[in-house]
Amino acid sequence: MRERLETELAQATAELKAHMASWEYAFAMGSSRGGGGEHPVHWATRARTEELMARCRELRAQLAEYEA
Repeated sequence: MRERLETELAQATAELKAHMASWEYAFAMGSSRGGGGEHPVHWATRARTEELMARCRELRAQLAEYEA
């Protein structure tokens, strides 16, 4: 079980890093003038970022249970 969680965490972390290296992420997180940062495409990118971060947190918490 622990090995599976470690594998899932490695995959989720890699996916998060790739996402955060994307142009979509850069544009969504960058500052903008005139409300351009509030475009629906950026909402989806921010939501995806939060999903990936939450998944990594969840997997880290599950792994921590094995170390306790």
